[in-house]
Amino acid sequence: MKSNHANAQPSIGLFQAVLDALPFCVFWKDRDSVGLGCNQALADVAGLTSPANYIGKTDYELPWTAEEADFYRDCDRRVMESGKAELNIIESQRQADGRLAWLETSKIPLTDGNGNIIGILGAFHDISERKRVEDENIANQKLESLSTLAAGLAHDFNNVLMMITGSCQLAKMKMSSGANDADILKYLNNIESATSQASMLTEKFMNYSKRGAVTKTVCNFPQMLEEITSFMQSSISSTIKYNVDENSGNLYGEINQIHQVMNNLLLNAAQASSHNEEIIVTLKHCEINGSDTLPLRPGSYFEISIKDQGIGMSEAQKQQIFKPYFTTKEYGHGLGLSSCVTIIKNHNGAIQVDSQLGLGSTFKVYLPICQQNNNIKLQHLPFSEDIVQGSGRILYIEDDINTQASTLELLQELGYQVQCHCCLQTAIIDIKQHPDSFDLVITDFILNSDLQGGLEILDAVKLLRPDCPVILITGYFKNLEHRAETKPQFSFIAQKPLGVAKISQLVARFIISEDIVQQQGSLSPTNQGNSILENSSAGEELAIKPSQSNNKNILIVDDEPLIIKFLERTLTCHNYNVITANGGLDALDKLKQQNVDLIITDQNMPDMKGTELIHVVKRLLPNTPIIICSGYSEKINEHNIAQFGINYLHKKTTNIEGLIKAVTNLLAPQ
Repeated sequence: MKSNHANAQPSIGLFQAVLDALPFCVFWKDRDSVGLGCNQALADVAGLTSPANYIGKTDYELPWTAEEADFYRDCDRRVMESGKAELNIIESQRQADGRLAWLETSKIPLTDGNGNIIGILGAFHDISERKRVEDENIANQKLESLSTLAAGLAHDFNNVLMMITGSCQLAKMKMSSGANDADILKYLNNIESATSQASMLTEKFMNYSKRGAVTKTVCNFPQMLEEITSFMQSSISSTIKYNVDENSGNLYGEINQIHQVMNNLLLNAAQASSHNEEIIVTLKHCEINGSDTLPLRPGSYFEISIKDQGIGMSEAQKQQIFKPYFTTKEYGHGLGLSSCVTIIKNHNGAIQVDSQLGLGSTFKVYLPICQQNNNIKLQHLPFSEDIVQGSGRILYIEDDINTQASTLELLQELGYQVQCHCCLQTAIIDIKQHPDSFDLVITDFILNSDLQGGLEILDAVKLLRPDCPVILITGYFKNLEHRAETKPQFSFIAQKPLGVAKISQLVARFIISEDIVQQQGSLSPTNQGNSILENSSAGEELAIKPSQSNNKNILIVDDEPLIIKFLERTLTCHNYNVITANGGLDALDKLKQQNVDLIITDQNMPDMKGTELIHVVKRLLPNTPIIICSGYSEKINEHNIAQFGINYLHKKTTNIEGLIKAVTNLLAPQ
């Protein structure tokens, strides 16, 4: 007797019971995305009493938002039209209890017995907790990156501020003691060097934050790259081999920034080549289509390859190499490559790296080839160190009083008549009432509380004087890159701070004047010095005075040449003998060669932290007093210096007088 179980078919009720037992949601729809069935898990999140209530409903009749319903139906349509499954879709869902859930969904085409697609079958499970953890990790990584960035910024800028503050104080000392102009001028030169360093540092951070300068011009890129490699060849020991597959094509870009990227990559390649191995630079054209893995729009691109045969990088280093303040160099700052990435992205390009330890590295840069357009502005002439005098009328709008005062005096010194405004609205009224009273307009971008005040100035001028040049000189701008090409554009965009030479040449190029512009070699240093002496208080006395002659030896340890130079000059002025070291290891070598009475060291140095150096020194020379002079340190403060063996903590942003007093006290006879 045969069993009836062999031919028995599972009932629909049994199938539904199996689906209801699953711990995730299952559903199926027809060709119009109308519900045909689901399991109890989906009915629960949809607020339905049973799966039967799902039948005949669309996503618009369920608790999800309209935007979510649109997204679900678009996905349904793609699956049914292509006949291909879409798996592991991450999507949100507003559920019946009001909770916003994150789902991982998969959908496959549903077919009949003849293989015709009659709908879709889908399943999803809740990944809200996983998404929360992932988002927290991403947020923590961003905070860590921001913390590193802020710490590095504080350290580098405090170095610059110490140089500026100290040089100002020393200049006052010299003036009060009746020093000649030449002695004072060297301190002014120190301040100028420090501000130039701060400007370059600011530019790197602006590039990293995607707010760098946007003055783009058309250039012959193969010719530019050849010039860059030729220039760099004279600066490095490795031989550069330059291969060009295609020697034509223009680039629309910010020339100085592109120079910065290429110089940085070539210098990195040279520094990685410890035995001066050959560096190969290759330039070719390539076509990028939508299927490529590069994050680029389809089109024609320059592909620049810079290949070295140096030490290479590990996988861990490759993951970190483009992050700010990460460096593999002994004396690196870790801003070069992160800045390069931002610059290339701002030019709608991409950068990749391929490297293995011991086998060298290859950096590939992709930049879009420019299709020549007559509306694109021509390349401006390069700036020189010459100062150009001129004449004409300038309308100048700047809301920072100190910046306005110094720039006003500078422009007047160059020979121009200047009308100033610090208020956006009064400036616009003046423009409307007296549109012919100026030959050139110079404006800042952010004016008072208006984040785009410069654009309002530009539009007001161009409405009445379409041919009048308007120059933007700013430290920061927002959304300028989104301005439509049909609207008025600035004649030139310059990044603060600007030197005298660049301002003078910039104004002379654009101002409309009948006078002849005469070029001057430089401003008179003697006149500058006299002006300073006339504006100072002759009787002002400073607390710091040079000490009497002594034979005390002080070792200065810092990786910043400007700081070493400044401290050396300051201490020499107080008649101390100064020995310098550019890092902890160099300091230990110097200590083997010469006795010292006191050590002043930085904390954040690439080869050895200041506290590590102090630990070694205290073991060898326990009685030698040590001052730590740092711009930024999370580890050290006034309350815990004793436990590190530190006698005095000097913050680089504070008055140099405190450092000199500490040196005097620590070296005083006991």
